[in-house]
Amino acid sequence: MALEPHDLLKINPKDIISHSPFPEWVFPSLEAAPFVVVRRIHAPRGEVAIGIRGKERSQRFGAFLPVQCVIKQIKPEDLTGRDLWKGKPSPVFAAMELAEGILNTHKLSWGPGGSAGFELASGVETVTSKSDLDLIIRSPEPLELSIAREIVEGLKKSLVRVDVQVETPAGAFSLMGYARGQGQVLVKTMFGPTLSSNPWDVSIPSSLFK
Repeated sequence: MALEPHDLLKINPKDIISHSPFPEWVFPSLEAAPFVVVRRIHAPRGEVAIGIRGKERSQRFGAFLPVQCVIKQIKPEDLTGRDLWKGKPSPVFAAMELAEGILNTHKLSWGPGGSAGFELASGVETVTSKSDLDLIIRSPEPLELSIAREIVEGLKKSLVRVDVQVETPAGAFSLMGYARGQGQVLVKTMFGPTLSSNPWDVSIPSSLFK
């Protein structure tokens, strides 16, 4: 299975590669929850770019990992089973239940990212009273504008802020920005952000290489 942005990886901390000093919180955090997230950054051959999270929102550190050292891969869409989050009292998981009804209606492939995804994958309580819900929609084919608008409108009923990123073969973009229907949207690619009127177009603008 290919490694994609937002995938959570179970690892052995000793396998991490960094070209800068590790903050002191990194290894205690990994001892508590040996999971990292795949970042959307070009990595050297045979490696994957990863993000390490600490207890505080400000504690984030980027590093690399040899691909063969991945112990377990968990995709956001693997975390939508109700048995994983049913009964959790946080409004974030109530918002996830709301999202489930909306997104499953359109038969979309989706899952939680951010703190909710990390908690469900690692089993370590990560969601706080200040947490938003980050959702990932996998959309290999163009998403109809009317459906995007219906999703955005439905998620307004959530008690917490819901941020939805749509993943395409070209990169990722904000569902809310796309639903406005104002032409170009900001697409995050492996080589940097770019504006595009077709976020499913896999060609990379030459301006990203200048």
